[in-house]
Amino acid sequence: MSHITVSRVAGSLAAALTFVLGAAVAAPAAQAVNPVLDTDNRLGGITLDETVGEISSSGGPQSLTTQAGCPEGYRGSSRVLFIWPDGTWPTQLSSTNTGLPALVKVAGSPIEGSGLDGNPVVRTGTSASRWAAFGFPADRFDGHSGVATYVITCDPGDAPADTYPPAGDGVGASKYFSVDVRLAWNDATNTGTWEMVKEATTTTLTAKAHWKAATLTAEVGPESATGTVTFTDVATGKTVGTGTVTDGVASLHVTGLKPWRTYTFRAQYSGDAQHDGSTSNRVRVSY
Repeated sequence: MSHITVSRVAGSLAAALTFVLGAAVAAPAAQAVNPVLDTDNRLGGITLDETVGEISSSGGPQSLTTQAGCPEGYRGSSRVLFIWPDGTWPTQLSSTNTGLPALVKVAGSPIEGSGLDGNPVVRTGTSASRWAAFGFPADRFDGHSGVATYVITCDPGDAPADTYPPAGDGVGASKYFSVDVRLAWNDATNTGTWEMVKEATTTTLTAKAHWKAATLTAEVGPESATGTVTFTDVATGKTVGTGTVTDGVASLHVTGLKPWRTYTFRAQYSGDAQHDGSTSNRVRVSY
């Protein structure tokens, strides 16, 4: 058999001899882990303009955004709710104490940025937060230190209506976006702070072998994650390259691999302001 023929056979074998070592870590419970929330109804996370601050109208987030809008059939109204650490939520106590820590989007109010037109949510100012202020006074936080979930709902309906479910109904059957926040509240002084809890991620690595090369692909979930992935040769501990996460994927083409060798690779997602980092499974490429 000629050298050329051997090379072709080896090349075809290289494409076949790619192994995944160890299953990828199971996907984490999507950020909204409070058991009163149905994770099947979660549409995604919420990006905050600030990740820490005082619990007050001016100290809460002044901008909330999402990657998607409300889906068809869930565009009746959009509310913002707190789900407290114990699984309860505020209720309306009076016409001025509504139990909703931000203004509600309904027909007749500015719909742009509400998600009710199907475009991503962009809430600002009192539509994002009016914590410890008019409509949601400071004592609503009494006894609620711990990890709470801040929710933007997409309530059932084909188009914005002029009414909305009361706070006491909770999330119910609505679709929703969410982010977890850690509350530290002093009941005596009616003051406190909040801090966003980063969303857990998973990174899954696959490899496609070529002759003396390999293409490494890391899938990072959720797709809202941004940042970089570092690819490492496990045997040597050396970095073979990095890739930028775009739409949940980062890839790297590795060259200069030697024939008749086995290589093991791993990927490490670095995380970003909203997401924790994560480490992938290992993949083995043999030539």
